[in-house]
Amino acid sequence: MTAPPPPGAHAIPLPASDDTSPSDDLDDMHQDAIPGFGTDMDADEPARAGHAVRIVLTVLAVVAAVALVGVIAAGAVTASARHGAEQAQAVLRETNTIATRFVKAHKASDLADAKAWSRLDRRISDNARILDEPAARLSIRDAGSLKNRAGKANKDTNTLVSAARRALAIKQEADARESLAKAVGEATKLRDGAKRDDDTGTAIDDLTTILERAAEPGKDVTVKELEDLASRVEQARKTLEQAIATQAEHAKAKRAAEEKAARERQERERQAEQQTVPDPTPPQQQQQWIPQYQSGQSGQSGGTGSQPGNGWSVPSPSDGNGLPGNDPGL
Repeated sequence: MTAPPPPGAHAIPLPASDDTSPSDDLDDMHQDAIPGFGTDMDADEPARAGHAVRIVLTVLAVVAAVALVGVIAAGAVTASARHGAEQAQAVLRETNTIATRFVKAHKASDLADAKAWSRLDRRISDNARILDEPAARLSIRDAGSLKNRAGKANKDTNTLVSAARRALAIKQEADARESLAKAVGEATKLRDGAKRDDDTGTAIDDLTTILERAAEPGKDVTVKELEDLASRVEQARKTLEQAIATQAEHAKAKRAAEEKAARERQERERQAEQQTVPDPTPPQQQQQWIPQYQSGQSGQSGGTGSQPGNGWSVPSPSDGNGLPGNDPGL
């Protein structure tokens, strides 16, 4: 069975047989009608065959090129999807780092919204799982899903961080205003109870000036401004406390000097009195009783107190009235 000729190639006539037929004559007529067809055409046959081969190779090359372009295009789409997912992860990683640092720096602080920290903690944990997914090995579909999830997580993280910042700012402002009010109250009490003199006058005036500013700080002041006001009030109060302490020391020294002067005055007065008052008269000596002697008596009488043979007698004891008692021998 003869293979069909390549597309575009002329039909190659078979050698004529000895037997002729009307159809053969008709073929000869057609062949005669084609210019250049005859014995010269047999010489061009190899060229026509090579041209056909080139055409086939060209078609195959085009088909292969199209297929290759398709493969390259598919790979490019996949690479683009993965790159998009990686970029979304990079943005989320930066946002998650900021959120983590914010939580670490302020989580010990109280917030106006008590649940803000827990929501942010959960979001940071979910972000970590998204960031761990290998974007470079995912399919187009999975890479696209990762990109979308990373983008949404980034948006949610920013929202939660902003909410936590607002809650923290509200709580910090409330705390700052409370601290300022407390400082103003203590300073006002100290100032009102202070005694003005050379030691305390300047400190009282300075404290009064800052109290007037701090009493009504306004609604638009920042937390930093409130803290600065409280610090200035506290410093002015301490200055007045030091002035009051100095005042007390001076008063103590003054009292000590006055007491010393009083003691010295009293001592001088005492010494002056001792110099002006005469010496008192010395006490008279007590007169002693001298016994009386009698002579010419001998013997002893009862109660007379006379001693026999010695020439003297002793009066009888007094009876209480200063006179000697009755003596029968007298």
